[in-house]
Amino acid sequence: MSHGTFDTAPPVSSFSSLFGDDASVRERHQSQSSFRDIDVMSTLDESISKTFKRDVDRIVSNVKNVLDAKRVFLGRRRNSGGGEEDAQLRQQQPLRDWDLYGPLIFVLLFGVCLSSSSSGGGGAQKSDAGTIFSVVFATVAFGGVALTLNVKFLGGKIIFLQAMSLIGYCIFPLDVSALLCLLSTNSIYRFAVVALGVAWSAGASVPFVSAAVVDERKALAVYPMVLLYVTLGLFAAVVV
Repeated sequence: MSHGTFDTAPPVSSFSSLFGDDASVRERHQSQSSFRDIDVMSTLDESISKTFKRDVDRIVSNVKNVLDAKRVFLGRRRNSGGGEEDAQLRQQQPLRDWDLYGPLIFVLLFGVCLSSSSSGGGGAQKSDAGTIFSVVFATVAFGGVALTLNVKFLGGKIIFLQAMSLIGYCIFPLDVSALLCLLSTNSIYRFAVVALGVAWSAGASVPFVSAAVVDERKALAVYPMVLLYVTLGLFAAVVV
């Protein structure tokens, strides 16, 4: 299961609403899809190239949303024209149409960037690289659980797979920062690059997370995401 869509129907149980029940996900995926140019019932008969192209297009589209500076830094000012309800639906769309291919790639890239700086000829250095790689995955997974529980406790609607998809895509600016940190050992340069990556990642996640809860609780919903990216950013600035 790589992607799906979710309607506003109440979950069958608290466990399935938290981690996503396979049967309910498949049922909703077949009954309602945002990709209007695709017949969901016939995807099993399509060619591999067509499926691959659709997945790549989805990844590229989500990355563009993360890198959209106007959406990230001026998101609140773009609600004019189109109505408040339309703007909210556009913010919720990345949560509704989630996938795990892109997040897996970007989390892997972040872990490789951090672990590659610790790898070397010695066995101890290779062991440190493996530890760093594991810590990155554990931190991201913990962030997904924390985000899911936090939004659920605040009365919002999100599942664990949606949270992981959102975290994975919004970590892309930190991937760029980690790659840029490999170019120089200057500490000031590294902290400046990482600070920009953290601000971009946190800013990209704010509109999507805040759209999952009511207006009065948006700050509480966004706080764990900001803390997660600050932690990953400091980790990148020190390790890389």
